[in-house]
Amino acid sequence: MQTNAYSQDKQIWNRKLLHLYWGLVFVQIPVQFLYYLSGPNNEHFIVNHIVIPLIIMVVVMGLLEVVHKFSKRRLDYYIISGGALLSFLIIYFNYNVRMAPLHALLPIIVSIYYFQRSKFLFSVALSLVSILILFTVNDLLAAIPILGIATFIAFGIMKRGVEILINLRATTELKQELMIKNIIMDKLSKTDALTDLYNHITFHEYLEKLIEQSEYGHLNIHLAIIDIDNFKKVNDTYGHRAGDAVLTKVSAILKERVGLNDFAARYGGEEFAIIFTEKSTEDVYEILERIRWYISQSKYEELSGHAVTISIGLCEYLKGTGKEVFFAGADQSLYAAKKTGKNKTVIHTLSLKEAN
Repeated sequence: MQTNAYSQDKQIWNRKLLHLYWGLVFVQIPVQFLYYLSGPNNEHFIVNHIVIPLIIMVVVMGLLEVVHKFSKRRLDYYIISGGALLSFLIIYFNYNVRMAPLHALLPIIVSIYYFQRSKFLFSVALSLVSILILFTVNDLLAAIPILGIATFIAFGIMKRGVEILINLRATTELKQELMIKNIIMDKLSKTDALTDLYNHITFHEYLEKLIEQSEYGHLNIHLAIIDIDNFKKVNDTYGHRAGDAVLTKVSAILKERVGLNDFAARYGGEEFAIIFTEKSTEDVYEILERIRWYISQSKYEELSGHAVTISIGLCEYLKGTGKEVFFAGADQSLYAAKKTGKNKTVIHTLSLKEAN
């Protein structure tokens, strides 16, 4: 039961408790006047039961306000102690009022806010001390059983509250774990395990959605298909682990070089695909050329310090052509790049534009 349920909002709750104390202080004025009007007309009553208690309690509240402003440690205990002192003063100056001893329960009620056993026991001790002191002055022995019953009830409320908080925390943590697992599973179902790029299935789903948006809107789409040149020779010469290192490095370069609104995927084997959105053909071509050049300059320890090259086919989507024609245009451009020397970007147009 040592959970600190309101650690983040402790300052707010302490401020609310001080407001409650101020209300308790000032509500004594009309209550005492009513008691004065209904009781014996004692000329010293106003001074002894209203003015003096009010001054003392205002001084106590002023000290609590100073402590609240400047003290950072044990502030909770100071507020509980202040409540115990206020309840003591109210009982002391109103001992003839039948219900006045119930104010001894104030620090116990306040301690429930903190949901901590140490503060609860501290408040019970303060209430008990108040009762014992008042008993030596006035006959308030009957208040002790009430204090015991109230303590038992308050302890049960606090214990039940802590159980609810623990269950709530466990439920929240379980929901968070499930949410994280669902996110991970969703990512695993959409990405390629080796390269961390989107996989073949997700690529086609995304491509279909973008084509649909392009057909009904003004979304400009380009598709680039990329193939690592002579990749089979890399695997045969240096092994599949070296091939995996090449795939990982190439995919990392693709992720780093494409924009946030673009979509990079591992289409299969040594083949990649990138969907570019809201860019002109010239801009996409420049991006792809930078990617191609950067990859050609990257050396691999797994390949004895050699580099690899890529060939790229690029096609712009035209309304009404459909997904199959769009993909075929990029694929044909890639084939043209491979056939005419590799390590180049070919744009699918009526007159092929090539760069060596």
